[in-house]
Amino acid sequence: MKYIIDMVEDLRQNIHNASDYTLLAMLLKEDASGELKYAGEKVVNSFYIDHDSKQFIFGFLDEDATTKELVESLNALDINSMMYEVVLKISDNYPLMPVVGFGEDHTQKQYSLFVTL
Repeated sequence: MKYIIDMVEDLRQNIHNASDYTLLAMLLKEDASGELKYAGEKVVNSFYIDHDSKQFIFGFLDEDATTKELVESLNALDINSMMYEVVLKISDNYPLMPVVGFGEDHTQKQYSLFVTL
């Protein structure tokens, strides 16, 4: 489980708050031996903060979110919000999935959020 403060630090260290990276959900699935395997990916194009549940929720609404909007949104948060959990909403048919890690692809300018199914 990751928190907003973890994401802020990762964005700062690994992509230097670059504004032109797309956001990508990387789905991982545990196999019979307990190893995580690639299970798909999808471009994330929306996010919002839910102060009631104390969660920063990424999703797939028809918007156009990049790291520019993400960094601007994170910079506007107060210190208490930094400990909100970062989650991903795949669809209404699945529960919110906690983000377990971050990654980046500098060549393709993608910032990834890893979740396990």
